[in-house]
Amino acid sequence: MSRIIRVFIRESPSQLGEEIILPENESIHISRVLRMQKGDKLEALDGQGRRFSAECLEINRSKVRVRILGIDQIMPALPEIRMVIALGKGNKWEELIRPLTELGVSQLIPLITDRTEGVFESGKLADKKERWQKIAQEACKQSGNTWMPKFDDPIHFEDQLTKVEKEENCWMGSLRTDAIKLSPSPACKQLSIYIGPEGGWSLKEEENARKCGFDFFTLGDHVLRVDTAAVCALAVARNCML
Repeated sequence: MSRIIRVFIRESPSQLGEEIILPENESIHISRVLRMQKGDKLEALDGQGRRFSAECLEINRSKVRVRILGIDQIMPALPEIRMVIALGKGNKWEELIRPLTELGVSQLIPLITDRTEGVFESGKLADKKERWQKIAQEACKQSGNTWMPKFDDPIHFEDQLTKVEKEENCWMGSLRTDAIKLSPSPACKQLSIYIGPEGGWSLKEEENARKCGFDFFTLGDHVLRVDTAAVCALAVARNCML
C-alpha cells in the first residue's frame, strides 16, 4: 500500500476542479522534503471533517498549486469525547496532544488542580495554543483523522465543575476503592474523562466531583503516569463505543 501524503489547508474548496495554492509551510515540505512531482496525488484536510483528494499541478520551492479531484465529508466519531487533564511539569501536556488526536479526542481541556505541579505562564498562552494546534495538525496528517480537537484555556478544577452539563457523562480516573472499570454507555452523546495530576486528586476535589454525579474509574491495579492514563482511558472509551 502506497503512502498517503496529507496536507492541511486554511480554506476549504467548495467544488470539484477548483485550484488552490497550499500554505507556504506545506508547499516547502512537499517540494523540498518530499520532492513530489507534477501529477502526484495527495490528500488535503481542513480539520472540520472535510477530506479532499487532489493532484499537483505546479510545484515550486515555496508554492504548490493543486486541483481538487474529490471531496468527502466525514462525520465526527460519536460520542464526542473531551479529555480534561491536569497540567504537569515540562512538556507533558504537549506530549499528550499527538496520541490523543490520533485516537479522535474532540476537545482538550488543561486543568489546574490542588496538586498541580509547576506554574503555568498565562502570558504565553497564545503562543502555546498555536503550538498545540500545530502538533494536532501533524497528528491528523499522520493518522488521517479529519477532525481537529478544540483547545480550551487552562481552567481551575472548581470552575470546570460549574460547566458540567446535565446530560454530560463524566468519568474521573481515581485510586478510590469504589472505582470501577471505565464503561460509559454506548448511548451517551457526550463523554468527559478527567485525569488528575501525578499526586492524585485531593479529597475535596473527589467529593465535589461525586456531588456532580461523576463516576470513578480505574485502569487496573498499577498507578499510571498522567500521559499513560490519559491515552489508555481514551482508547478504552473508544472501544466501548464500537
